[in-house]
Amino acid sequence: MGKKFEWKDRCKFPDYVNFDFGPIGKAMSTKINPNTASEFHFWLGEGEESVELGNIVACVTENGHVTLGSVVELRAIMDIDNYLTDYISHDFGDPNVEPPSDIAEMHIAKVLVIRNTEDRVKPLARGQVFFATPVGVGWGLGMSDYVSEGRGVPIGIMENGDGSFIPIFLDDTFLLGPEGSHMNMSGISGLATKTSLVEFLLKSILDKMIKSEQRRICAVFFNVKGKDMLYLDKPNPVYEPENRDDPYIQKCLRMYDELEVELKPFENVRVFAPYDRRYEGHTKSFRRDGKVEYFIWELGQIVKDIPELFDPEVWDEPVEACWIDIVEQIERQPLRTYDELMDWLNEERRTIANARITHWRGHIKEVFYKALKNLDSLAGLYEGLICTGGIDPVDIPLGDLHNGSIFVIDIQSMNDRGQMMVFNKILKKVYNILVDKNEKKDFDTAIFFIDELNKFVPRDPNVRAPIKQSLIEIAARGRSLGVSLFGVEQFMSQIDRQVVDNSSTIIYGRTGPAELMTVEYAWLTEEVRNRLTTIPRGTFLLKHAKFIQPIFVKFPYPTCVPGDQYDEPEEAVVERKVGVFGFRKSE
Repeated sequence: MGKKFEWKDRCKFPDYVNFDFGPIGKAMSTKINPNTASEFHFWLGEGEESVELGNIVACVTENGHVTLGSVVELRAIMDIDNYLTDYISHDFGDPNVEPPSDIAEMHIAKVLVIRNTEDRVKPLARGQVFFATPVGVGWGLGMSDYVSEGRGVPIGIMENGDGSFIPIFLDDTFLLGPEGSHMNMSGISGLATKTSLVEFLLKSILDKMIKSEQRRICAVFFNVKGKDMLYLDKPNPVYEPENRDDPYIQKCLRMYDELEVELKPFENVRVFAPYDRRYEGHTKSFRRDGKVEYFIWELGQIVKDIPELFDPEVWDEPVEACWIDIVEQIERQPLRTYDELMDWLNEERRTIANARITHWRGHIKEVFYKALKNLDSLAGLYEGLICTGGIDPVDIPLGDLHNGSIFVIDIQSMNDRGQMMVFNKILKKVYNILVDKNEKKDFDTAIFFIDELNKFVPRDPNVRAPIKQSLIEIAARGRSLGVSLFGVEQFMSQIDRQVVDNSSTIIYGRTGPAELMTVEYAWLTEEVRNRLTTIPRGTFLLKHAKFIQPIFVKFPYPTCVPGDQYDEPEEAVVERKVGVFGFRKSE
């Protein structure tokens, strides 16, 4: 006990060190494994079993200064030269035999330096190692300054080896701009981490930033599969009173208390989906309680986007040239609706056939026929997206976005190109609202969330994605304009590097071994990479622009119900007039 207090008395920064728990080991350096300015090693005390990967420790040196670091590797060493020696000592391979003498065994931890109180870049010598306190972790990660200034956004809890719960905050100027921006998250699908974390993080942002009146924030979420984001306004049943005796639910509740995030579902949520003439609610959405609003565009609203809806094989350069002349006629005549356009084009076709001419306005008739065939298929391929049959247009009211509002755009019923077109149109509109100084708006920051980001901005240069360049530009310039992209995908290696590299916050969920062999993970130690293959639900590795080293973080279940777990009451469901509930997937 005297030794413990001697080190405490010597320490110049005792608030950073958990002296009450006691020392966990001793720092040292060897000829084979010398300490460097960026890493050090320590052996664990006899019987010490509380240290694990990701723990943050504090080493107190003889001059009283403190070096904080993250444990990234653990090794066990025995006083045995080789396997054969141990085999022989067990009576030539009998595991029931005890060796005639005890074998020395020790555990070694490798630590990556986060920060030291001397602010000098030099290797660590001998020192006593303890767990860092929450205050020490906050100082070491650089959180103390921006949290004290009200800029901290809670993202989860770091549970240290001494059992302490340490709230982890992101710097909002690096998450939402202007210093940095964007969040990217990768990981295996179906492990209740990616979408759940985005929902929890958005709740944290709204609770902290809006209530402190530091920012005016809106969010636009794109639901690209199933029911993932459709029930943000419904409470999560895991927090019902009958479930609160569950140890994990109790831990989640403690996290909400520690992070000071309100345990309530989202407010000010509006859901939009393409039009469906067969359904009484008129929406192509899995949410069927009548609270989803439909949108459908007239010809003039999407005329510039039509080429994006077709593959290059069918919309080639000759067709594009023909389309330019068609657009000129749309504006000149004018042709106000899709039905008017098709009536006019079919009449032009009949004129060509009757006159037996070979060209249409300088284009060979086969090219004109190909362009007409593409446009004729538009209404079927993207049913519910463009007005036909006298349906009046209804746009998504992006002008209604305001501080604290969330728009969910449900486009899971559309094929990839349809999803891309809708995403790109909405992104550009909100972008223009933000940059237009004359536009009246009640927000200065817009968060865009998109799942399966690999479809929208693939790394492969041979894969054409119509909105790829728009997303790359947003990733590069969004931080200064108030646009923050929250992107999620299974494989980070499939995302264009410019989008990942411009993300100030990167999150790694559970990841497969093959993906971990790619260059995106080469900077992690082998043990940390191995750990990523087995981390449980609700745990992730966090890399933030303000942190020197990545850390493992845990987060609670979100406040809203996961979409695939919500059963709508029968009396709330607005049934279809004809047929069964389901969508015709665009091919």
